[in-house]
Formats: sequence, C-alpha cells, structure tokens
Amino acid sequence: MSFRIAKMWLLAALACFALPTANAGTENAAHDLILRIVPQAAKYFAVENIPADNGRDVFEIESRAGKIILRGNDGVSIASALKRYLADYCHADPGWHCGSQMALPENLPAVPEKIRVVSPYQFRFDYNYCTHGYTMAWWDWPRWERELDDLAMHGVNLALIIEGQEQVWINTLEEFGYTDAQVRQWLVLPSHQPWQFMSNMENYGGPVPEQMVRRRLELGQKIIARMRALGMEPVQQGYYGIVPSDFENRFPKAKVHAQGNWSTLKRPDMLDPADPLFAKFATAFYRAQKNYFGPAKFLAADPFHEGGDTNGIDLAACAREIYAPMAAADPDVIWVFQSWGKNPLQPMLDALDKSKCLVLDLYCEDHENWRSRNQFGGTPWLWCSIHNFGGNNFIASRLAWMADGPAQALAGAGSGKGFMRGIGGLMEGSDTHPAVWEMLFAQTWRTNAPDYKLWLDDYVRCRYGAADPAARLAVQTLFDSAWNVSGPRRGPKIVHHDSVICARPSLDPAQRASPSAGTTPPYAETNLVVAWRQLLEAAPACGASDGYRYDVADLGREVMADLGTHYHQAILRAFQARDATQLRLFSHKLLDLIRDMDALAGTRKEFLLGSWLADARAWGETPEEKNLCEWNARTLLTTWTVPQSHVDYANRQWNGLLGDYYFHRWQLWLEALNGAVGQPDKFNQDSVRKKIQDWEYGWTRSTKSFPVQPTGDTVAIAKNLLAKYSGDTLDQNLVSGPQLKDAAMTTKENKL
Repeated sequence: MSFRIAKMWLLAALACFALPTANAGTENAAHDLILRIVPQAAKYFAVENIPADNGRDVFEIESRAGKIILRGNDGVSIASALKRYLADYCHADPGWHCGSQMALPENLPAVPEKIRVVSPYQFRFDYNYCTHGYTMAWWDWPRWERELDDLAMHGVNLALIIEGQEQVWINTLEEFGYTDAQVRQWLVLPSHQPWQFMSNMENYGGPVPEQMVRRRLELGQKIIARMRALGMEPVQQGYYGIVPSDFENRFPKAKVHAQGNWSTLKRPDMLDPADPLFAKFATAFYRAQKNYFGPAKFLAADPFHEGGDTNGIDLAACAREIYAPMAAADPDVIWVFQSWGKNPLQPMLDALDKSKCLVLDLYCEDHENWRSRNQFGGTPWLWCSIHNFGGNNFIASRLAWMADGPAQALAGAGSGKGFMRGIGGLMEGSDTHPAVWEMLFAQTWRTNAPDYKLWLDDYVRCRYGAADPAARLAVQTLFDSAWNVSGPRRGPKIVHHDSVICARPSLDPAQRASPSAGTTPPYAETNLVVAWRQLLEAAPACGASDGYRYDVADLGREVMADLGTHYHQAILRAFQARDATQLRLFSHKLLDLIRDMDALAGTRKEFLLGSWLADARAWGETPEEKNLCEWNARTLLTTWTVPQSHVDYANRQWNGLLGDYYFHRWQLWLEALNGAVGQPDKFNQDSVRKKIQDWEYGWTRSTKSFPVQPTGDTVAIAKNLLAKYSGDTLDQNLVSGPQLKDAAMTTKENKL
C-alpha cells in the first residue's frame, strides 16, 4: 500500500470516529452546552426532546419540581430556549463575542406558565465565504466551540463550513497525478482560502504547511461533528470545475476554460462540466469529502460568482453536469447559491429541479434581489444580510430593517405564498455590531417585527444588566440616528463607511480607506457624541457589564474615527491655503487622535491586532511556518496581497493597527506635507505615497509583536477622551467647514 493511500485510509478512519450518528445524543449535546454557558447554574436546568411541530422547529420552557425544563426537537431549539429563558427571566445576555452580561439571580426565577414557540423558518443560515477569511481564518477549537454554542442559541441550523477542505483537494488531485506538495503549493492559506473556493485566486501565500492540512482537517471534523450533534447541518464545498493552471497541459484533450483575472489576481481555470473528465474529478472530490466529513446534505458552488468567463459554455448543460455528481453522492443534496450581482445565472437555475436548490439573497438590507428576479424564477431562497464588509469597524446600520425586511418577505413570499425559506447572516466580519445580529436572529422565532421601544428596553436590561435611564436614552439616541439609517442611499453602500484614518494618505478630499466605502457617515455625527456621553453617564449602574464596556469602546471609537475625517479636511484646507500654522496644528491633532484611538481600542480583546497575529502564528510549527502565517494575516488587513490588490479593504480600527500601521503612514505623509507647505515647487505626492507603499510591504513582512491582552480601564479612558475631543466634535467650523472638491488640488493624483 502506498504512503498516499495509507494516509487517506488513516484520516478517513479518524473522520468516521469523530462523526456521530445523525440526531444521536441530542439531550447530552444540549446539556453540555448549558454546562458551558451557565456552569454554576447548570444543575437547575433539565432538557427534554419533543417532536417538531408539523416539520417546524419548536421549543418549550416550563418550571417543574424546582427545575427549569428546556424542551426542543433538537439541540438548536433547546439552546434557543436557554437563551430565551436567560433574557426574559434573568435579564442576562451570553453575548456573541462582543461582550456579555451574565449576572444571574441567586435563585433562578420560575416560569409561571409553559412557553411554546414555533419557528416560521425552515432554515436559519450563517456565514459568507468571506467570514472564514476576515474573521475565522486563525480560530482554534476552543474559539469554534464557543461560536457553535452561540449559533445554536441564536437558532442557526445551517452554516457554511470550509475548514479542512485542503485534504479533500489533495486526495482528489493526487488521483490525477499531482503530488501532495504540488497541491499544497496551489492552495492558499486560511486567510485567503475563501477566495480560492469562490474561484477568485490561486497559488498565493503558500505553500500550505503539511501539518496545517492535518490540523485543519481535525478542526473541520470537530466543527461538523458538534454541529450535527446539536442539530445543525454544514454547507460544504461543492465541485464546479476549478483546476490548477497546468491541468490543461497534463490533460491536453480536456476542455478547460481560462477564467481571466479577478482584480489583479489570476482565477483558477475551469474544467468544462460537459467534459467527460469533469464527472471523474467530481466523483473523486465527493468520495474524499464523504470519507472525511460524512455525507453532505448541502453543497455550495458558484461557478461565476463576481464574473468569470462563460464563453463557450452551455449554461443549462453546465448546471446539469455540475449537479449530477452531487446527486450521485447523495440524491437528496441541496445545491446552495449566492445571489450577488448576476449570480446565480438564471439559465442555470432553470435547468435544475428548483426544489433541490437554495439561493442566499446576500444583501437584502441594501437591495432585495428576490423581488427584482421574481424569487429567482421560483427557487427557494433566504433573506440575508451582509452588513459588514471586510471586518471593518463602523456603527451605522438599518436595525429596524433587520426585522421589518424578513417579516415583510415572510408575509409576501413565505409558506404557501412563495419561496422564502428562512433568514441568514452573511457578514464578512462577524465580531462586530452585536445589536444587528441580535435583531436579525431574533426573527428565528417570530413572524413579525417587534415593538422597537420594548426591544430596546430589553436590550439595555439584558446587555447592560440594569434598566438604567441614561443607558436607555443612549440606545434611543443611537436608534434614532446611526443604528437605524433610513432615507435615500448615501455612498456606494447604504450604511457602510470608514474613516480616512485607515486610508493610505493622499491629497484627495474624498480619500477612501476601503475601495468600496466612503468616509461620509450616513447620520448626524453630533448624535453619536450625545449618545456616548449618555452611555458614559450610565457607568455607575452598568459598568460591571462586559457588554456595556464593549459598547462604550465601540461608540467612542466611532466618534473619534469620524472626527479624524474632519481633521483630514482641515489639513487639506490649510495646505491649499499655504497656512503652515494651521497645517501643523491639525497634523498634531490627527496623530494625537490616532494614538488615543489606539489606547481606547487596547482596552478591549475584540480590538487587538496582537491576538489576530498570535492566533495566526499558532498555526505554524516551525519559525518559518509561523512567519508565513503572520505574513498572510498582516497582508489580508492591509495590502490584501503582495503585490497589492484590495488595499485597505479589510481595514480595522484595532489597537496595533492604529498605533503602528496607520499612525506611521500618516506620520510619513504629514512630515512631507508640512515640509512642502509654502515651498515654490509643487508637492510631489506620488513619490511620498510610493515611499509609504514600500513601507507597507516591509510592515507585512515584519514580526513585531503587539499586546494580546487588553490593558486600561475602558470607561475611565473613554471619559477622558470624551472631555478631550467633544469640543472639536461639536465645532461646526470644523465639522461643517468648506468641502474641498478638487481631488488633484496642487498636483496630479495618481492612485497606487
């Protein structure tokens, strides 16, 4: 037996050992979850299985013999019952990474009458492909274990899981003559892996270390085993034709389509699904996947996501040939598509049995494709929200629409009326803006939008641990402005915006950080200053809550980030007016602001670059592997790739990035700008920006360490910063000063 075959059988045996039988041990899995979430009070809970309600998920809560009985048809329903009990009777919030509040009463309150709730939705989905890069790339099992508990408590029963797929590709391509090392060179590391599986890039950032393949497989097996034990199903990777660039040379008779570039990156080639070799490849792929993870009931595959070349491809035949091997592996498999741009192409959907398809309408908070595309020609679909792109930090949202949108869709296109089958959180960055995801996934167990006044009352009481008037006033101020943006669209995305602090500096007054988001907030900024002050006034009553402290830091970060954009405008006005005094003043203000933002961010674990880099390094075993992982982790947040492609798309207002990366870029720029003001020669910004770009590349290769534990008192630091900056945030001459229109100003603007 060859080493390759022996390794495959060994790993398959481990997979079979890790996977439980379907629906086995539901009560044990639910009890273990309770023990992890409320360890001191777990003995006061009991769990029981009940049947689904006409095929719908259901939970019950009841008091009996001094215990709280949590019933459900699976682990997700029981976990949802736990969360409902903690919120309604204990006024507690286990959170979803962005802070929590779990001060339980000494004696758990009894439930006066049995509660029974049935979900109106068949599916509650979570994760975009991009989430696995921008958020989860370097997670270990303890972090995933808590995440799966959170998914269950929020009612999620379907989630995209791609961890561990490296070994599937290795086994498959080895059957076609590739070596393990060649496949690992073609694959990309976890930070960029989602874009390879979406056919956007290949052969970047590697080679993937051999031990990482093994560890990622073990992680993926644990994730999927735990999901199934709790009653969730993974959506796994489907095969739709991507092959390495030399595949056509190895198989010259095969029909292979070059797919061109995505931005500056080469896409993988596509083996034509009508080619006889396609079915052999797909069969090998699904055989390996089943060996490692068990049968896949849901497969994600988007051949032409964000472009791709369809020339010479019969789309109807393409769809049928892609689905045939899926169905051969499991006749009841569901093909999952992402609705983004023109994807999925309607001729492909029309060629399929639509009952075996599921479309994720990704961006319903901005535009609902299901309406414009007639429910995708009668295909089952989910109402989904992306909300966050790239893991950027911003506070704007359409909070009410997270409930109104699904409720309206359910009324018009739900059971018996159309093809809506559920909801989904398709965030690119998941550890942001907890109120958005609380609102969306609260719809798991309701058919209508809530009374928003009562919802905010409950949110404050549970998240902050007290029904404090100042805290309640703060969230109302937010809900009336940044949390509930309405009216006409502003900018390229309705709520998504960044701060110029996170942008590579330039003379452009409309300078962006992310290429897909502007820097003009879609709300009145003074409202955020007021809300920050109101929230800080609640510190005596709410300061013990970790969720409260997260919100204090996040709101303060946003106030200061928005102010940074105004400082930039003042700098440009001073430079254009050749006012050296004002230029120097606002240069110092901007750099001081960035340092202060870094200090505030450093008080929260969620905002630490050091943790992101330490987690990445933990996936390497040798110094070389650790450095490789760190380089990948650094590039994703900055230049995206080297050479650069989506510069600053994944910018983060994090401790470390602010104080080191963004600060140094602005320092280089402002030193040059101050040195040039009043000089007879025009300022050559291109040479300065090229210097900054070269420095960025060097930074991605460095291994400087940053704090991995938060330091400082969030509330105390926030109070000092509010006092320091409130004058400027409310200075109308600053925040409403003349807007500069000339992007070139004193020189030609060449964007790098």
